Amino acid sequence: MALTLSYDAHSEIGLVRSNNQDSAYTSPRMLMVADGMGGAAAGDLASAVATWELRRTDENLDDRIAAARAERLAAEDAPAPVPAAGEDDPGDLVDVLTVMAGTLARANERLVELVEDDPELSGMGTTVCGFVLDNDRLAVVNIGDSRAYLVRDGELHRVTRDHSWVQTLVDDGRLTEEQALEHPHRSLVLRVLNGSTQYEPDLGWLDIVPGDRLLVCSDGLCGLMTDAEIAAVAAAGLPRQETIDRLVDLAHAAGGHDNITMVLADVEADGAPGEVAVLGAAASVTDPGRIEHTASFAPLETEAPMDELEASERAITEEERYALTGRRKASTWAKIALSVVLPLALLCGGAFGWYQYTQTRLFIGPADANVALYRGIPDRVLGQDLSTLLETDTTQIADLPPYYAEKVRASIPVNDMAAARSTLIELRDKANQCIAQRKARAEASAAPTPDPSTTPAPATPGGTPAPVDPSASPAPSVSAFTPVGTPSPGLTTPVTAPEEC
Repeated sequence: MALTLSYDAHSEIGLVRSNNQDSAYTSPRMLMVADGMGGAAAGDLASAVATWELRRTDENLDDRIAAARAERLAAEDAPAPVPAAGEDDPGDLVDVLTVMAGTLARANERLVELVEDDPELSGMGTTVCGFVLDNDRLAVVNIGDSRAYLVRDGELHRVTRDHSWVQTLVDDGRLTEEQALEHPHRSLVLRVLNGSTQYEPDLGWLDIVPGDRLLVCSDGLCGLMTDAEIAAVAAAGLPRQETIDRLVDLAHAAGGHDNITMVLADVEADGAPGEVAVLGAAASVTDPGRIEHTASFAPLETEAPMDELEASERAITEEERYALTGRRKASTWAKIALSVVLPLALLCGGAFGWYQYTQTRLFIGPADANVALYRGIPDRVLGQDLSTLLETDTTQIADLPPYYAEKVRASIPVNDMAAARSTLIELRDKANQCIAQRKARAEASAAPTPDPSTTPAPATPGGTPAPVDPSASPAPSVSAFTPVGTPSPGLTTPVTAPEEC
């Protein structure tokens, strides 16, 4: 029995926006949504770039997975494992995630190239969220605040976690889900593809069974209503197109102030493969990479001839340069003074301007054993620090996962104070998670090991062990999605978990 996906998709401008910056891509193996941002800075182009890269990967996905697997085995210097009958090679799971990590890296690099070609595009970015089918599992890809859901047995489960400011407040218990929808900074996204080298997507796996329903959407839907409101429609068992229409109506009733894009899919056994489709900005924006530009060079203008006075003065100056004696004209001394003073003044002015610029920058780095916020840049000139300590956070570097501890020691640049606050909160969350993990491990190692032989089996009212129903569906759980650490951009070696404490 092979699992297949049957799906429908929808993308629209909404009731307020003037253009659609969302994109979507659907195929028998890939369901993806990308929400562009940047307004005049071409958010539609950013989401389209990510979608085009996803499609290129999908067009030869098996070959890319095979190449990643071969590289992994070569790096491990190990023969290809032979899985038991009916089982998948666990390494293959890593290979699919490696391929998707490389896809996001290429999309991010493409954004860098576009901004270098046209600086006016600086500031554009995009989320990416969705699923990749591999046998009886789904690879889950997420960066940003677009969202993926699983509907099983009439219940809606959120699969991904938003990389947003309000989500950190909800996780800390400082906001409810309803309050987050009205928060003034609900649009502040902490992680996106925007050309930065510090993007960190979540990659993981979700086990699926026939009868499951999948929903991937931009925040034009999930940013306007609670999960309970979405569940009332998505988990009602309606046909896919009717479900999409009703969800769009809900988004409109909530204001429809953002683009609305969603993909709805049903997991089936041996179903017919769906059609490949590109929606939204990716279907209408022209790919700059496919346009050939021809450079035209205007001939250099011929230097205007010097007048006789300038020619004579230059001749005299050249003659005096090698003379043993002789007096220089006042104009000559003035020129010499200017040739020395002017560059020196420009150099000093440039240095002062550069220093003033550095004092507008912010970064997060170490202050003894703690995480701290600085103004300036993490460098020294002539023995003087180019940074000023603004505040020391309570987070200790030793409590962070090694990956994040190294990032702090190397310094993390932030664009503004809001980004600094959100990064400090995220680091504090990572540290708290590590502290909890270490405490749990310590308690587990100290607890006595129970004797399996004394553990009673579940029994029926008559006293006999309850039989196991092999046809029962596995209990759905958000924990079914196990995030896996992200490789460095372009890396095609096995994925490791940077957040391991």
